[in-house]
Amino acid sequence: MTNENAAIRAVDRLFNGLAVIAGLLLIVMMLHVSTDVVMKLFFNTPIQGTLEIVSAYYMVIAVFLPLGLVEWTRGSITVDIFFSLFPGWMKVVCVVFVLLFMAVVYGMLSYHTWGGATTSLARNDFLMGGASFEIVTWPPRFALPIGFGAACLVTVWHLLAFLFGLDRESWLNDHVPDAEEHTQE
Repeated sequence: MTNENAAIRAVDRLFNGLAVIAGLLLIVMMLHVSTDVVMKLFFNTPIQGTLEIVSAYYMVIAVFLPLGLVEWTRGSITVDIFFSLFPGWMKVVCVVFVLLFMAVVYGMLSYHTWGGATTSLARNDFLMGGASFEIVTWPPRFALPIGFGAACLVTVWHLLAFLFGLDRESWLNDHVPDAEEHTQE
């Protein structure tokens, strides 16, 4: 096994691990909300702070931790109305521009949200969960810079691979519609 294959497998495991954490958190959220509904309907005693925990923890972590995996698997939404009509050189320019732009945006988002997360940690931010307790909210804020940072690293990886010709054909050909899609029966 080459070092490159080992590195790719390690990165793949890391991103899949983050996605598994997000998926498990969605299951926990489902159980939490379902239990809250049952407790409210049958015992008239809802679980306090459910709304705050769902919105501050579960949803934030579930959305942002898997960003690296989305970019790693190239699972972002693409709209290539004109891309397939471009000449080859224009496709190359387009792919380089988009990957570079995405890396810069993800990098800026990661940097900005890291500052917000560390400020939140320093202040020990919390929400009032009803009138009786506080919910500490700084831990899930770190999911944003982690997710954005991972997505930034992946887009830089894809950009370098594209520029050095390691993965160029898949980027240029993935967007070309199948001839069968355009045949009329």
